[in-house]
Amino acid sequence: MKNVFRFCLLLLLLLSLLVLVPSGTIVAEAEIIQLPLDMKEGIKQALAPLPTGYVSDWEYEDPSIHVKIEQGRVEDTNFLAARVTIANATQIRSMFTGSYMSPSEEWGTTLAKNAKAVLAISGDSFHKHSNIGLVAKQGKLYRNKCDKVEDKSKLRYDVLIIDDQGDLHILPQATNADVDSFPGTIINGFTFGPGLIINGEKQTGFVNMNNASDKPAQRMCIAQVGPLDYLCIYTEGPEDEGSKGLTLEQFADFVATFEGVQNAYNLDGGVTTWMVFKQGNNSYAKINGTNPKKRPIADILYFGSAWQE
Repeated sequence: MKNVFRFCLLLLLLLSLLVLVPSGTIVAEAEIIQLPLDMKEGIKQALAPLPTGYVSDWEYEDPSIHVKIEQGRVEDTNFLAARVTIANATQIRSMFTGSYMSPSEEWGTTLAKNAKAVLAISGDSFHKHSNIGLVAKQGKLYRNKCDKVEDKSKLRYDVLIIDDQGDLHILPQATNADVDSFPGTIINGFTFGPGLIINGEKQTGFVNMNNASDKPAQRMCIAQVGPLDYLCIYTEGPEDEGSKGLTLEQFADFVATFEGVQNAYNLDGGVTTWMVFKQGNNSYAKINGTNPKKRPIADILYFGSAWQE
């Protein structure tokens, strides 16, 4: 009798499933995926942030990514610090608009929207470096001309490499050989700098290499505080109402106050500085600075969602 009862119960369960699931329907589980490495495929297959993922105008969370943006003041200057944690290394990405040989410029909001980014920041303006330094985007090496130096300073740039583990590596005054001998897999490479914190040590004595090192200005950096754990830190400039701006020395000092920073790299600043976030159900917005002046840019560093429903 027990076996007959179990058989009847099982049969009823199967029949109920047939009623609940329409014929031909495939039932799939939501999952965290690996995003395509290639830049164009990554844009084509990008997953949009979930509308329900916006905890507030300054926070987003889904099972693959958490972004929380803090606001405050330092040295009579407003700042934003975006803390970003991701599930896998394919979610920290870079893209440019147009082509490498013929880059075009767009508003940072347009680039972020095209990439379906959760958070995006301005990159290194690779197209304005007189064909100098390292350029790598999404696993493709476009340029390694670190041995070519600026005529003004005769100095080499500090180079940032993001590898296939999502880790940040800073090569001080990099040479071609430094890049060629890098032991990991280069996914993205940037030439701007300088390195503000390298392997846990705050740097000092910055030399002006088109980054207005000794002038108060808008600043932006990308920093790593742990595996797949990052900070994007922005400070306003003197053009922004109520802010004095920071020199590079002051900016490095400020970045060093954040606990656990292992590597921090200075990116393009001034009026080309963008931090873009889609606040709630609204459109993508430039959330940094009050200065109405802004410039279009050619590239962004951004974080994408990998949560596929």
